Amino acid sequence: MAKQTKAFNKAPTHEVFHVVGDGDKARWTKIGVAWGHNDGDGLNLAINYTPLVAGRTVVRKVNREQEGK
Repeated sequence: MAKQTKAFNKAPTHEVFHVVGDGDKARWTKIGVAWGHNDGDGLNLAINYTPLVAGRTVVRKVNREQEGK
């Protein structure tokens, strides 16, 4: 359990999105963040809200280059 607490003190490694639609018309809404496990086999998710409309959940690595813009 101590390893999980330690992970949440670091900056998230991934962002979690709810996506509705496809292609250029897809609507992406950030719903949380995630941290990679030390062994690389999983993620701990912190979800801020659960969407009520149909869609899909997408987890993407944080893009550090776009973060500063």
